[in-house]
Amino acid sequence: MNNETGDHDPSVAECRGTSSYEWGGKIFIALCVMLSGCVQSDPAHLPVTLQPPYSALPDAPAGTTIEPGTSVKLNARQQETVIAGVRKWMKDPPSASFGAMAAARTRRGSIVVCGEVTGRNTAGVLAPMAPFIGVLTPSPSAPEFVVVDIAADGKPRAELEALCRKSGAV
Repeated sequence: MNNETGDHDPSVAECRGTSSYEWGGKIFIALCVMLSGCVQSDPAHLPVTLQPPYSALPDAPAGTTIEPGTSVKLNARQQETVIAGVRKWMKDPPSASFGAMAAARTRRGSIVVCGEVTGRNTAGVLAPMAPFIGVLTPSPSAPEFVVVDIAADGKPRAELEALCRKSGAV
């Protein structure tokens, strides 16, 4: 085929022999290749960090073991406090849904709580259940739940689940 100057344009000739079905397939493959590098885990929670005053506490000395607590049942107020504490870290707090929760009281009176939470991620998709761990402060008048971690998958999830077992909460 000739272009306006009368020269042969090979790209037009190549396109003319390609059916729309072949074009659709090529476009689909190109999109998949481009998007495959962009797909990442998009959990329903934000990265958890300890907030003041807890962020100023020193790290535990090397070799410190986790003291197992005594299993306890959370009352309704404590459960509400845990839910409110976890929702602060969710990308879409109203979409948060909770699974089982278990707790253990330490010798110091704090309660370690482990549970599961799910919610909508950045894309608005419901993410799989993710385990969480935190501490319910012993103040009966104004209990507070300090989220220590929420882990979606991989090594962080395995470490969090091990902490829950060692603490006696699970």
